[in-house]
Amino acid sequence: MIDLQTIRADAEIAALAAGSALMRHYNQPHTFNYKTSDRDFATEGDHAAEAVILKLVRALYPDFAVVSEESGADADVESAAYAWHIDPLDGTMNYAANLPLFCTSIALADQTMQPLVGVVYAPVLDMMFSAARGFGATLNGQPMRVSACETLDRALMVTGFAYDRHSMADNNLRQWETMLMRTRDLRRYGTAALELALVAAGRFDGFWEQQIHSWDCLAGLLLIEEAGGRVSDIDGARSRALWDGADIVASNGTLHEALIAGLRE
Repeated sequence: MIDLQTIRADAEIAALAAGSALMRHYNQPHTFNYKTSDRDFATEGDHAAEAVILKLVRALYPDFAVVSEESGADADVESAAYAWHIDPLDGTMNYAANLPLFCTSIALADQTMQPLVGVVYAPVLDMMFSAARGFGATLNGQPMRVSACETLDRALMVTGFAYDRHSMADNNLRQWETMLMRTRDLRRYGTAALELALVAAGRFDGFWEQQIHSWDCLAGLLLIEEAGGRVSDIDGARSRALWDGADIVASNGTLHEALIAGLRE
């Protein structure tokens, strides 16, 4: 048996260290390492934050595999009993523009991709979201719960768009238009991990997105479940597409079916 609460505490320490690394480079001129396109890049902050996280988790948990956005996946990740899923900097475009909406996301998942520990830390906002399966979710050490909103017309929702949306047939524009007219309002922060964490904290009432990654979403999905919300794919199931980040619907639970119905129109 692994001690989820101890692992949770260690993940919080790693996230705080990553936040310090990010803040050393924040509000400074940045260097860019382009990946797939001009919209998909990393900065020196991404690499600095990843380095401090990997140093800590590999030292403390050498038997756990790692999947990290910048370094990729360990060769044995498919056979490992447990794996870290790490995004050292979610919201890189915001960070590059010196906007305060970015975070570090660290999750531990089992071999079926079910998240067991999840931590999201937004250093400029000084918001530490944390959860371990079966132990609840907290914001800066205090218990947090999803919202009590009961109807879409009073809901504040949040979503995002893929880097390659210009080449996608299903690029979320139809769903955006539908939900914009059905809800109180929509937001787009450009950091899925933080957006999911804010659903868990009751600041948003629901979230949906397609084509992100496990490192973007696993911590946030656990936060929502442990805060009393519901997560699924667009069919209402807990499929691999959900945990991989390919198809996510998350809500306070009460609004879940209505949100799915609107997205499927």
